[in-house]
Amino acid sequence: MTRIILNADDFGKSSTRNRAIDDSFKQGLICSAGLIVTGKHLQEAVDLMFKGDYVDHIHLHFNLSANLLQEDSEDAPLTDAIRLDPFFCKDGQFRPYKGLPRSFSSIRKWRSVYREMAAQFELFKSVTKERANYKHIDFHLWYNLTWPVSIALNVFSLRYHIRSVRVIGIHQKSILRYRVLSALSWNVRVKYIPATNIDYFLSKRSSFENTPVLELYCHPNYKEGVFLDDSPSYLGHDRQPMNDQITKLKSLGYSFISWEKV
Repeated sequence: MTRIILNADDFGKSSTRNRAIDDSFKQGLICSAGLIVTGKHLQEAVDLMFKGDYVDHIHLHFNLSANLLQEDSEDAPLTDAIRLDPFFCKDGQFRPYKGLPRSFSSIRKWRSVYREMAAQFELFKSVTKERANYKHIDFHLWYNLTWPVSIALNVFSLRYHIRSVRVIGIHQKSILRYRVLSALSWNVRVKYIPATNIDYFLSKRSSFENTPVLELYCHPNYKEGVFLDDSPSYLGHDRQPMNDQITKLKSLGYSFISWEKV
């Protein structure tokens, strides 16, 4: 039987996202959430997690790009090397994903990426006061498709004793480029945790029913007063009411766990 981690993405990205994720914890709809520490809404998210007493269900969500959902995020790197690199930033702010380096020659940038990862991790430890989950990290699913990120992730996970990483989506597994770059992100000390969007799981779960542990990620948000899984439109999924999706998931009889129990 597949065990499922129901994880909320992009905590700290915007005020509406923060409020929706906070409500998701209060209603028991999610098991964990990934905190992004590079935006102006970080402190609001931190205040909510301590007030709601779910800090131990929070882990770090690395960020190296602007928000594709066009929320009020204004994300900026923590280190000068990334801030001054036109591959990653423009005018001191992260570029959208299309600006991230894909060419093989960009592999030399892995040291800069590693330093940014380390800086985000240290800030995460500081704001969560050593009470959060420091053995698991999240990435946006496309980051492992870049040469410098795949190398930096491998080095980081070894040096910081990371036990589990979400680096790739199940719907990406069949493409050779994804396989090569995800292999570079891998080391024997880290558990490989695949992920997929909730809608994808509900529609195509027969293709990965034998997966031992699977992360289902969602993007809780409010649109015109409705509580939705506001997953990006480029995933090809309709935005569905969160409560309806979670109710359907629970009716399927799967076992739900949080990241710290992996």
